[in-house]
Amino acid sequence: MADDLARLVADKIRSGALPASPESPQRYFGGKGTGQLCDLCEQKITADQLEYEIDVNDRTPRFHERCADMWHQARA
Repeated sequence: MADDLARLVADKIRSGALPASPESPQRYFGGKGTGQLCDLCEQKITADQLEYEIDVNDRTPRFHERCADMWHQARA
């Protein structure tokens, strides 16, 4: 699964669907999932999961915790 997410994040960064900047995000917000889709895996972030919203380059992608970690690693 980690390999699949790594490929997916690389594809989404390459296509521009996710921000690629290696700069640190301006702000992070974390909390209980709201049922919105994760911008990486495109699965719902349920109320029993952590949801991260990350302000970067005038965009605010939202992620599951693991997906946020994969996005950070890919940008490094």
